[in-house]
Amino acid sequence: VLPMQNPKGGDGFKASNFIHPLRTPAGFTVTAFQPEDHLHHFGLWWPWKYIQVAGRKILCWELQHGEGIIQGRRIVAREAGADFASFSSESEYVDRTAPGGPLVVLHEKSEMRIFGFTDSPANGYFLDIKIIHRCATDHPVEIVKYSYSGLGYRGVESWNKDNSTLLTSAGKDRAGANATRAEWVRVQGATPDGGMAGVLLMGHPGNRDHPQRLRTWDEQFYNGAIFANFNPVQDKSWLFEPGGEYARRYRLFVYDGELDGEEAVALYRKYAHEK
Repeated sequence: VLPMQNPKGGDGFKASNFIHPLRTPAGFTVTAFQPEDHLHHFGLWWPWKYIQVAGRKILCWELQHGEGIIQGRRIVAREAGADFASFSSESEYVDRTAPGGPLVVLHEKSEMRIFGFTDSPANGYFLDIKIIHRCATDHPVEIVKYSYSGLGYRGVESWNKDNSTLLTSAGKDRAGANATRAEWVRVQGATPDGGMAGVLLMGHPGNRDHPQRLRTWDEQFYNGAIFANFNPVQDKSWLFEPGGEYARRYRLFVYDGELDGEEAVALYRKYAHEK
């Protein structure tokens, strides 16, 4: 939640709001953190690429360029039950190049809920994510149309074109998924013990521009490294008005073993019917 300390690459990479390591029940880490090819990739993370406020276009995804940055501020709620744990945090989008000095332009609240292990359809668990934005000034904030923006997932660095796969709800694989719409994306790959593990990422039907378009990499990118991004602004920019709240919801199923397409469909349908 709070800005990280001593990041690889120096202080320009002091990110907030990411999840890493994301582990399966058996302990296998399915996320990559600050890989050498993209030091601004942080496991599972969700910055906007560009925002525009009062005529100023601000780069936020590549935080190392010194324009926009998401800064975690505080944990505002915690809860735990017999089969779940949750917390909510507050963060701010800061325009570090504003004429009068750093300016908070957007408030963000992140709500996380993790559930207990299940053995069906695989040994895994669910993680629910809700991200809520509000304007921090009297100016609207435009989330600028771009090919990648929003919730991103970088797969563990040991996964490549030879030992991992990607499948979407539309039946697209690694070669054809980019810029297509998907209700869900399943990535899975080999583990050091000869087994398999994976993550199913699902977008809620209440999300803006659902099913959202994807930014994914094919096998030509870094020997088939896994990158998947649910992007609500790939087709069209999104305007946040002062006084409004703008939310996105996602669910992950993190598992050991394998998950086939039919099992992914069943998990998505259950999620889609939740309020």
